Amino acid sequence: MTRVVLIVAGGIAAYKAPDLVRKLIAVGCEVQVVTTPAAAAFCTELSLATVSGRPVRQSLLDAAEEGRVGHIEIADWAQLVLVAPATADIMARAAAGMANDLATTILLATRAPVLWAPAMNTNMWSHAATQANLALLRERGAAFVGPDRGELACGWIGEGRMIDPPIIAAAARALVDRQPHPELVTPTRRSWVGRKLLVTAGPTRAFLDPVRFISNASTGEMGFGIAAAAAASGAEVVLVAGPVALPTPAGVRRVDVETGAQMLDACERELAGEDIDLVAMVAAVADLVPAEPSPGKLDKDRVLASLSDMRWRAEVDILATLAARHRPRTRFLGFAAQTVDTPPGADAGERLGAELRRLGRAKLERKGCDALFVNRVGVPGVGFGSPTNAGFMIFAEDAEAVDAGPPQPKLALAEWMLAQLEARWWPSGGGS
Repeated sequence: MTRVVLIVAGGIAAYKAPDLVRKLIAVGCEVQVVTTPAAAAFCTELSLATVSGRPVRQSLLDAAEEGRVGHIEIADWAQLVLVAPATADIMARAAAGMANDLATTILLATRAPVLWAPAMNTNMWSHAATQANLALLRERGAAFVGPDRGELACGWIGEGRMIDPPIIAAAARALVDRQPHPELVTPTRRSWVGRKLLVTAGPTRAFLDPVRFISNASTGEMGFGIAAAAAASGAEVVLVAGPVALPTPAGVRRVDVETGAQMLDACERELAGEDIDLVAMVAAVADLVPAEPSPGKLDKDRVLASLSDMRWRAEVDILATLAARHRPRTRFLGFAAQTVDTPPGADAGERLGAELRRLGRAKLERKGCDALFVNRVGVPGVGFGSPTNAGFMIFAEDAEAVDAGPPQPKLALAEWMLAQLEARWWPSGGGS
């Protein structure tokens, strides 16, 4: 079994700690719980000891344990140290290298991987000090899962909610097993330090009336994966997200939009403010929008008739518009989701790939971008709604496309994409 030291800090989310212990045990972990003094206000030692099967440790100067130098013994015992909830306070103390209680002493002494599950008020999470501590801990090799967006105990709605225990346990298992997980931000090479990225993700909505809209099946996972991978590699990342329920990746600044017009405006504001090295247009923008959407809610019996009578217009082409305005100062990566029928014959795979590459090349030239990733949709294992994806990376200056290989988790594919872009455009690393 994997030996996990679970550090429970003093936040309201500590009440979830017993459930988290159970979830960790269920994925094959043996759990030693360590609490900060403040955690006792939200969760009792008895409940944690009962579910973990081990006495809870809290005191740095425990006479019963320090004969064996207990705090170092725990740090050496761990194969993973998990901090959940990770409050702003314990993140700040760990970033400063403090060792003024058992929890921070273990964090300073352990050689095991450290996984943080942040939980705090949304203003505390977005504060420059917390984000600086986050970046410093990540630079030193820490991994992060969450936080989530939602209603917080303080009444605010936004980022800062501790991500759910089953997700934390799965991310912990993935980190130990060195496997990708969609919510896990792992330390990677810091080759994107100094670079600035703008990423769009998710669908947009074309409103028929104030409550009805047309959209598509994009989940946003691919774009969020690119944002997470770039931030973990040291980039400064802004994520313009359509209406999806995914948590914001650690270290990423998020701007939420609904419509294509709002997405274009948000991107223009970001590009006008400062130099952006790369824009990754991953969002699936609605192609058609009503020219004159109904100002009031349509009655049910009028919806179908209204659809046939409604005048439509093409939505603004965000990628082509931005590329025409901001290249070559900024590089643009586009995405193309294509349906391709499987041809008959023994060489079906080769011909399918050739058709995907042809469609991708045509779209790259039409959009005027620097590179484009083309993938197939409508089949299991790739595209919308799938945890995995595959396809080809096409560059404007090169006739040959690069095959990403068999379907792989979208976060892993995002890391592959960034490596391809880095090798082609910034082989020496570092910011502009």
